[in-house]
Amino acid sequence: MRSTDRLVMALLVLVTIMLIGMLTASWRVVLYPYLIALGVIILLGVGKRRGRDGVLLGFGIAVPVVYIALYLWLEVVMAGDPGSSTDLVLGLVPATAVYFLAIWPFGILVAACYGFLHRRIMTDATTREH
Repeated sequence: MRSTDRLVMALLVLVTIMLIGMLTASWRVVLYPYLIALGVIILLGVGKRRGRDGVLLGFGIAVPVVYIALYLWLEVVMAGDPGSSTDLVLGLVPATAVYFLAIWPFGILVAACYGFLHRRIMTDATTREH
C-alpha cells in the first residue's frame, strides 16, 4: 500500500471517529482526531515530496503535536471552574489567554509556514522542469 493510500485511510478513520463524537455529543472525540487530521491533510498536500524532504514530513507531524499540546494546556487551565480565577494574563482569564495568545497565533503561524513551504515546493518543481 502506498503512503498516499495509508494517509487517505488514516483520514477516513479519523473522520469516522469524529462522526461518532458528533453523534455522541462529545466535543473531545471531535476535536482531537480533527487536530491529527490536520497533519494528515498537510502531508497529503505536500504530495510525493514528503518522502524526500524531511522538513515537510516534520511539519506535517509537528503541527498536530503542537496543537494537541496547546489544547491539553487549555484543558489543564480550564480544570475546575475557569471563571473563578482571580489571576489575569494581560487582562484575560487564563483559559481565554491560552486560546487568544497561543492557539490562534499558532494557526496563523501554521498558515504562513505552509505558504512558505508550498512556495518552496513549487519553486523546486519549476526549477527541475527547466
